[in-house]
Amino acid sequence: MAYPRDVTQETLAHPEELARLQTPGSVFFQEDFESPKDLEKWYNRIGEKAGATQVVLNRTFAHSGQGALQLHTVNRNGESSAAGATYWFHPGYDTIYFRRYIKFADDYDQGNLNHVGGSLYAVAGNDKWAEMGKAGIRPKGDDRFGAGFEPWRAWGRNEPPGAMMLYTYWMDMKRDRDGNYWGNMFAPPKDRQVLLQRGVWHCLEHMVKANTPGQEDGEMAAWIDGKLYIHLKGFRWRTSPEVKLKRISLGLYVHQSRRANTVWYDDVVLSTGYIGCIAAKKERNAD
Repeated sequence: MAYPRDVTQETLAHPEELARLQTPGSVFFQEDFESPKDLEKWYNRIGEKAGATQVVLNRTFAHSGQGALQLHTVNRNGESSAAGATYWFHPGYDTIYFRRYIKFADDYDQGNLNHVGGSLYAVAGNDKWAEMGKAGIRPKGDDRFGAGFEPWRAWGRNEPPGAMMLYTYWMDMKRDRDGNYWGNMFAPPKDRQVLLQRGVWHCLEHMVKANTPGQEDGEMAAWIDGKLYIHLKGFRWRTSPEVKLKRISLGLYVHQSRRANTVWYDDVVLSTGYIGCIAAKKERNAD
C-alpha cells in the first residue's frame, strides 16, 4: 500500500481545496473547564486523587473564563509520570475536528520523550476502554486508528517543548527498527516546522477523516494558531465502517520524568467541520 502523502503546499496554493478543508461543520461538544464538576463527564482521569489532573479556577491559568484543566507530572527519577483525562462520544463519526488551547509552564522541559497536546482516536464497538494500552502494536484495520498532535524534541535538537508533529497509528504504519510499531510521525519539512513557546496559549486543532473501507481516501490535517500546518492524504485507516472516531484525550505523559512539569488545557471543541480559534474580541471580553 502507498504511504500517505503531504499535500500541504498544494492545499495552500488552491483556495478551493483550502476552503473545502476548512468548511465549518456541526459542533457537538464544548468544554471550558469552569467547574470541577466538568471533569465528571470525562473518564480515565489519571492521577485525579493525587491532584495531578484537576480543574483549577484561577484566571491566571485560564485561557478564557476562570477555569482550565491542569495536568501535572512529578520527578520520578527517570521513571514515567502521567496525568490526563479522556472523553467518549459513541457511536462516533467518520470525520472529526478537535480544537483545544494548550499552555506549557514557563519551565516546561520533558527531556526527550513525552505525549502531550491531545489525541483523537477511532475504535470499533461500544466499549470506551477498548484498545487502550496498545502502544507499539500495529492496528489491524477492524479495531482502531488515530493520532495525537504533539511536540517532538528530536533527541534534544529542538528546544522544549519541541516541534509539532502528528503521532499516528493505523494499519499501514511502518515498523520501527526495534521491531515494534511505535506511532509514525508526520511533520512538515524542517524549514516549516513550528516549535511551540512556553508560557503562552496556543490554539491547536487537528482533523481525521476516515477512509471508505477498501480505498485509500482518508485524510488528516492540523492547524497551529489558526494556520494550516500540515495536510495529508492517502490513508487506509480502516477495513470496517464500524471503526469510527469516538474518543479524545487530553494528556501529559513523560517517559523519563526527572523533574516536575505542568500544562493547562482550555476551550475544547469537537465538530464535524473546521472550528478555528476563538476570535480576538471574544478573548478580550473574557478578561
